Amino acid sequence: MRKFIVSICVAMVATPVAAQSSLGIQGLDLRFGKMQDEAGTAQAELQSRLDVAITEVHGFQGDVAFADTENGLIGQLGAHLYMTPRSGQKYGVFASLSDVDGRTMTWGSIGAEGMLALSETTTMEARAGMGILDVDSLDYIFGDIAVAYALSDNIDVEAAATFAEFDEAAFRAISYDISLTVRYSADGAPWGAFASVSQSGLSGRGGQPGETRFGFGVTMSFGQAGGVAPQSRPYRSVDPVAPLVRRDLW
Repeated sequence: MRKFIVSICVAMVATPVAAQSSLGIQGLDLRFGKMQDEAGTAQAELQSRLDVAITEVHGFQGDVAFADTENGLIGQLGAHLYMTPRSGQKYGVFASLSDVDGRTMTWGSIGAEGMLALSETTTMEARAGMGILDVDSLDYIFGDIAVAYALSDNIDVEAAATFAEFDEAAFRAISYDISLTVRYSADGAPWGAFASVSQSGLSGRGGQPGETRFGFGVTMSFGQAGGVAPQSRPYRSVDPVAPLVRRDLW
């Protein structure tokens, strides 16, 4: 899984996306970061999102992400098919597949999502879906919402929350993952930096104490990627199961 993900990321970086290509490539967004919890346990993360135009109003976004945790490398592949019927609106369907390196554990999610510009400086994103793990046939439903606000031409803030319900005889709980991220982008340059704080936990019969994590890293945006407008902002990569695996709760 690790070699497969790295190979895709290298291919994405090598792709010229400064301008629209004959393949319809619109933009590429990369994020390299380090996350650390209250106990001082750190993990490296990589996210890459490639946006491709299919027609004037249809598009495809491909995601590759991994998090190198103490309980194994979590890799995720995602796909989004969407429409942009008018300026400030984007909606469609998504699917993702995740895996843990060194363990026989795979899970996938499908659902619908959308993004709406509330103003010139504010965009709201939401999705709902369902998924299943191949371990004990554990299934779940989840919802996610995020609001991005541009404080200036160089700084934007994103507040996001993801909730998932697991309702099985052996495991019954509602998970939550709430985060706040501040991103800075330099004038006329593709690079930027981000800092984040997040809180995740479980409530219900299988509840567990919450965990707070802090993150920082760098971003690279090419082509039309970047900003808070729906036409240039990629969809978030959401994985409701990853926090459970990271904390060895499943």
